[in-house]
Amino acid sequence: MKVLFVGYGNMACAIAKGIDSNTNGKYTIQVCGRDRQKAQDFIQTNNLHNASSIDSAPIDIQDKIVILAIKPYGLDEFIYKGVAKSVYSVLAGVNIESLKQHIKAKSYIKLMPNVGAAFGLSSSVAFTQNADLQEVKEICESFGSVVFVDNEKLVDSSIATSGSSPAFLALIAQALIDSGVREGLKRSDSAILVQKTFEGVAKLLESKTPQQIIDLVTTPGGTTIEGLSVLESSAVRGAIMQACHASVQKIK
Repeated sequence: MKVLFVGYGNMACAIAKGIDSNTNGKYTIQVCGRDRQKAQDFIQTNNLHNASSIDSAPIDIQDKIVILAIKPYGLDEFIYKGVAKSVYSVLAGVNIESLKQHIKAKSYIKLMPNVGAAFGLSSSVAFTQNADLQEVKEICESFGSVVFVDNEKLVDSSIATSGSSPAFLALIAQALIDSGVREGLKRSDSAILVQKTFEGVAKLLESKTPQQIIDLVTTPGGTTIEGLSVLESSAVRGAIMQACHASVQKIK
């Protein structure tokens, strides 16, 4: 089965590596974009084993799995020839009805992966229309995990929980590292401590709720509750929710 990537940016790279490495050679990868040489460089740079570049004028999609990994405005830049087996779109803010006006397929999947895909750790959200769910699951799990939703709008809503949130968490991580430096730690030591703490919390979240983790760390009259009281009085929780909401509203 051929998987055609339209686009060769960071997200295309992460997804292509996952499919190439974790599907036991089931899929043959093709890559195209405005510049065929860049598509070929993409293949070589990422050491994709069963891959080739193809022309984009027009793009042959007949019976292929097509992954649209371009900017939304890029939809108008290409002409597609044939009917795809399925189309996976990672274009934020573009609904399936809009896709149908540009590219024909037997099934459509609106997908929201995140940067964790680069390490096989994407937390993706998918809405499908007439799709083979087993195929969708297999492809998405090659670069992380997937949650299926029954409302297309919820895919864009997941910008709040997984799309933009890595940047928000990175900002928190940076603040914690800077706090360590402020209190006298070397920056390199502070960075290691924060990194490992994030890893530990991620593991804890597999079996505990956030509130349970807070309770685990917080003792009556102790240091943690003192810090938490400052965060709550500064409305940090509300600020994070507002930031997530603003990100979602940006694409509507």
